[in-house]
Amino acid sequence: MPLFYSNSHFYHTLMGITYRHHRNERFRAVARWIPEGADVLDVCCGDGALSRYLPEATRYRGLDRSPAFLRSARRRGRPVEYFDVGDGPLPKSQVVVCQVSLYQFHPRVDEMLARLYAAAQQRLIVSESVWSLTRSKLPGVAPVIAWAMRTEGMADGYFRFTPEALDRLFEAYRPALRHSGAICGGMDRLFVLDKAGARPVAAEY
Repeated sequence: MPLFYSNSHFYHTLMGITYRHHRNERFRAVARWIPEGADVLDVCCGDGALSRYLPEATRYRGLDRSPAFLRSARRRGRPVEYFDVGDGPLPKSQVVVCQVSLYQFHPRVDEMLARLYAAAQQRLIVSESVWSLTRSKLPGVAPVIAWAMRTEGMADGYFRFTPEALDRLFEAYRPALRHSGAICGGMDRLFVLDKAGARPVAAEY
């Protein structure tokens, strides 16, 4: 398990330093697209922090494979369960969310996005970072951060999307694209895909 994901407090501290005053916006921007009463599957959810920002009647289910995050979620009473996305099909849900995690599946991000879309019965919400300290030009910073974030069997820790690369990735889903845009002061991009014929599940963002 990467150092970055081995301790919930350490993770949230680093994310707070990285995002600063945009920290809560990461979750609020996603939550705006989730209606009250929706069934929500949060893939690679960490300790389920998104659940704090959702409407009360939302039925939330988080999936993650980090023991540290699972322990943190249990302490907070959040419905997060162990799931390795490499083990099989994702569970179906009305709304599926994946926040700042697609990069971990490089170079098989197309396959992972297709699996997320297949699991979403009505809506898929994906946010992804386009800024990272792994691109820092300060001596030693990029290698240390990449090492701390390296996930065994997945990305090497260095890979991050550019805005242009994300646009190309989602081009195949253009007919389903409800919304795309920058959030968190341009540090992240948000994509909302609606299934054809699905009942609208949220107001315009």
